[in-house]
Amino acid sequence: MADRLARAARQALTKLRLLGFAGRRVYFQHLLGLVQPGRRVLVPAAHQVQPSSLDTWSDDDLKLMIDEGRRQLDRQFSDLEHIRSRAQWLFTIGVAVLAAMVSSLNSYRPTIIGWILWLLAVTLVLCGTAGAAAIMVIRADFSTIDTATLSQRQPPIQKGLASDYSTMLKTGEDSVAARISVFHEAVLYLISGGILGLLVVLAHL
Repeated sequence: MADRLARAARQALTKLRLLGFAGRRVYFQHLLGLVQPGRRVLVPAAHQVQPSSLDTWSDDDLKLMIDEGRRQLDRQFSDLEHIRSRAQWLFTIGVAVLAAMVSSLNSYRPTIIGWILWLLAVTLVLCGTAGAAAIMVIRADFSTIDTATLSQRQPPIQKGLASDYSTMLKTGEDSVAARISVFHEAVLYLISGGILGLLVVLAHL
């Protein structure tokens, strides 16, 4: 019981770090990956649970592990597509907000302080929009089973395959967690910039 509570606490702390300073570091790493194709993007270790030995497992237990591993992998891909679809929506909103902020300059002339605040607002919205774009285009790493490689193994196949599933899915969990963190930061920047830009416009009407 104590071990389970400790693992849960470590996972909670990891998620909090992803939403704090470390989350912003992950965010700007993704922005750099957007403008520098081929750059390795930082993906923190969000999945902290270590797999145990399967030596004492029966064949039915190993089959259950394989089935659960397939479901977990399918869920990871589904989560990624869900995040990407939300990022597309956020990107569209960001572009519309940027266009509205630029066109608003035709109706008023801000003061020097107004210009500074307006530029800050545009920068925040631009950062949020770029973050959404990074989620859409930067490659997400996942570990999968290559059937050609699997065909070269020697029996027993089931135990080795179950062991692979118990270790390889960490990569996908980390990738999904990183993109959730990036999406959270992108929403934060977009909302902050949009509100600041609206206040600047209203102050100069």
